[in-house]
Amino acid sequence: MAGFFGLFDYTKEGKGVYPDEPPKGPIAGFFTILGRKFWKICTINLMYVIFSLPALLLAFLGAMYITQVLLPGLTLETLAKLFEESGYTLQEGITFEAFAASQMVIVYFVLGMMLTGLSLIIAGPVHAGVTYLLRNYSREEHAFVWMDFKEQARKNLKQSLISSLISFLVTAVFTVNFAFYSTTAVLGSDILRIFLQTLVVVLFFLWCVMQMYLYPMMVTFNLSLKQLYRNCLLFSIFRLPLNILILLLSLIILAVIPTVLFFMGYSITMLLGMLWYVFIAFGLNMLLTNFFAYRGLDKYMIQKIKAAEEMNEETEEAGDTREESETEPDAIPDEGSADDDEKSKGGLVESPSGVNR
Repeated sequence: MAGFFGLFDYTKEGKGVYPDEPPKGPIAGFFTILGRKFWKICTINLMYVIFSLPALLLAFLGAMYITQVLLPGLTLETLAKLFEESGYTLQEGITFEAFAASQMVIVYFVLGMMLTGLSLIIAGPVHAGVTYLLRNYSREEHAFVWMDFKEQARKNLKQSLISSLISFLVTAVFTVNFAFYSTTAVLGSDILRIFLQTLVVVLFFLWCVMQMYLYPMMVTFNLSLKQLYRNCLLFSIFRLPLNILILLLSLIILAVIPTVLFFMGYSITMLLGMLWYVFIAFGLNMLLTNFFAYRGLDKYMIQKIKAAEEMNEETEEAGDTREESETEPDAIPDEGSADDDEKSKGGLVESPSGVNR
């Protein structure tokens, strides 16, 4: 059996990568991988949606709460009145109240998908497993879709569950704080209120960017959660211009494109909007973030680890040569324990245990 959508086909090999092929730039490299792995990414996207259904439902409910908190004046009555006063023409038999309700559902739906796509409300183990697959694609390595997904979801179960819970709580705190400063004068000063609102927005932006690095780093290195978040914060600041660009592209993939399709109002565009989420949006966005996040991890962490390993090996070889030259001909050198040769490998953090996979 060839497998179902490629999920259980362990024997089929993908298109190879030629060793003599000249290196491509980041944009060309990304689209080359996207073209080569497109149908696999669609399969992974479908798998992600199926296993993340509880998180998607929670994100939809969260979107309803966020909309009500941030836009308290946006109700069905006000929206229906707005459509009616604007002279909007409806099909026969459809009331403005029913039309307004359908538009509100679309807003909740798109916002909920965006919350999941930005890694704010997710099923942590599912997200970790899919991240591993797309990280491998990003560095042009093979991955067995089902087996590697299951293994990495299990291996990162504890950290991914805790980090997904933290992300959900932080998102809720940011939402409540922004709503509070929007409706309450702080110490009677509008300037202070605007400053605090701006601060909340900036911190929330940094938090969203940190999520782009968190799971690729989690499935690549053996680090504690404290070390993971510290590194993510450093990457979110040091690569700020690129991070802004990638976040904007993520918003286009997760929100702008499906919103345009949904609000066209045609049956075919509504169907295309649903298919966009089921087969493309999450996989494409995670490939994008993994591709550019991994380039940063490779440059600032993995290459430094490899350089430290090479330096340690050279030092050990120099030490062995010196010991041999100083040993008398008839003397027998002591054999050191293999455990004494193990070194801690470092990246941006202190005392990490190095590259995990």
